[in-house]
Amino acid sequence: MQLGLRISASFVGKVNSTDLKIKFEKTDFNHPVFQNIFQNDDKKKYESPELNAYYKFTASGNQITSLVDGSSFLSEHKNGKGKVFVFNSAPVLSWSDFPIKSIFAPLMNKSVAYLSSKERDGNIFLAGEEVTINLKNTNASQIKIVRPNKSDEFINLKDNSGRDYLAYSNTNIAGSYKFYSGANQIENISINTDPAESILEYANESEFEDYLEQIKFSGKYVSIDEEENISQKIMQARFGSELWRYFLLIAIILALVEMTIARNAKKDLIELKN
Repeated sequence: MQLGLRISASFVGKVNSTDLKIKFEKTDFNHPVFQNIFQNDDKKKYESPELNAYYKFTASGNQITSLVDGSSFLSEHKNGKGKVFVFNSAPVLSWSDFPIKSIFAPLMNKSVAYLSSKERDGNIFLAGEEVTINLKNTNASQIKIVRPNKSDEFINLKDNSGRDYLAYSNTNIAGSYKFYSGANQIENISINTDPAESILEYANESEFEDYLEQIKFSGKYVSIDEEENISQKIMQARFGSELWRYFLLIAIILALVEMTIARNAKKDLIELKN
């Protein structure tokens, strides 16, 4: 592609045909482009379009919406300091009914706003990280923050160590954070989930032990191999190992020793009598 994105694609379906009607499977509702689209955040649902023709992408970008075949319908890619959204189907009725779905207009609007937002140099805003808000253009004594879950938070600037900037760290929820000085919005920051949380690779046992040391885990963990009986291993960890087998083995060994000693003693008595 001219934008330099590493994307390989194969065409699926047929234009102006209704033989193939493939739908969406998953949507990352934590991505900023889907924030504030739904009136009720507890019911983030929308009707999936049906695609008749599309390109099946194999890309390294961030998958936002996927199809039932696992390929990306909408993915985000980094290009220098900018961002690029890639849709796998043309927004025309000969390819799909996406343009007439209720999600189309708000998604296009939010996409333009998100892609045109200014990139902040030296900052990658992830959930849990601290962000800095410029307060030089405001004289308000209180800042209001509207969090992604629609809750409000108020910060008195006299409690802040610096009057020119506000260090805000209560970013544990992914989404859009709006900062107000009075009735004026002074900042709108998007907080993303850490991409590391989406890595599905298993950590080996040594890596897991290192992680437990980092978090200062004081409990006890049990490692279970794939071939082991999980239920039995859990029961053993809860109640301990059964010892009757070991006591039975010890009893048999002691009985054999006793029989050997008794036989030797009897033989010695017979020899003394003779």
